[in-house]
Amino acid sequence: DRQFDWDRLRAAARRGAARAPGQLADGVSRMVRQAPDERLERVMKSPARRVILEGVFWKMPSQLDGRRASGVNALVLWRIRGRPDGGTDDFRLLIADGSARTVRGASDAPPRPVLTLTMDGVDFLKLISGSLDPMRGYLAGRIELAGDIMFAAKLGSMFRVPAARAA
Repeated sequence: DRQFDWDRLRAAARRGAARAPGQLADGVSRMVRQAPDERLERVMKSPARRVILEGVFWKMPSQLDGRRASGVNALVLWRIRGRPDGGTDDFRLLIADGSARTVRGASDAPPRPVLTLTMDGVDFLKLISGSLDPMRGYLAGRIELAGDIMFAAKLGSMFRVPAARAA
């Protein structure tokens, strides 16, 4: 009678779970690149909006390149327009010496944001999927920046963003 190897099963489950966020991010990126703007707009007006945004911001700290963010201490406020009620979804990204964490909501408490990025939901999805070049988005008025513009240029290089690939 063979005995089941529970340790091996646990190790395989851990490896699969460790790969899952990356596979999910790749899948979402591919979907965003292939979907027409109208479909993305409908999704970002639906109840799925909250789940998508919270998932993206939950995953964002793991996409930070700790080496490139070493020595950086900053708060970035993301304001995503286009909620069905006309409001914005706000998320704070706190970067502290090579690591990051995100918190839902804006706050008047210190620290003050070094940078505030404001955009609609579709442009946000395109930005995080690598389908919208940040500089082009800014120059076209699709991404609004307030605060340290030089930090904005540096921010993109601190994250591993999926490369835009042909659909």
